[in-house]
Formats: sequence, structure tokens, C-alpha cells
Amino acid sequence: MNMSNEYQQGDTIYMLMDKMSAEGLLDDWLYHRYECDLLIHRSQKNKGMVVVETKDPMWASRIIQWHKPSKVMYKH
Repeated sequence: MNMSNEYQQGDTIYMLMDKMSAEGLLDDWLYHRYECDLLIHRSQKNKGMVVVETKDPMWASRIIQWHKPSKVMYKH
């Protein structure tokens, strides 16, 4: 898994992505009908960027590997 040592079970995982990467993620998610808990919204601090949130480390790891977010953060 490509997760940081900072991750603890139950954390919310935040992935900062550009719009193109987020669009690719959404296209992939909808096309394959993946069942996971994604919340996607515009970043308030980084203009033109999108934040993807999940509590599922398996999906976060796949998103990190496949869509290469520019930053990954964890909230305990």
C-alpha cells in the first residue's frame, strides 16, 4: 500500500488533485461502478484544485497509485 506512516485506522484521507485528475477519477469510478465512500469538493486553499475525501484506505491507496494526487493528508 502507498500510504504514509502518518495514517491511523479510522482517519479521513484527503487527496489534493488537479481538475483533470479528478475528472479521470470520477470517470473511472462511475464507469466501473465502484462502491466506495468518496466525497469530492473544490479546495478552499488551492485555487483550481479538487479535494477527494475517503475513510477507506484501500480506495485511497488505489487513487494514490492510479491518479497521482499532488498532496495526501490525514485527519485523526
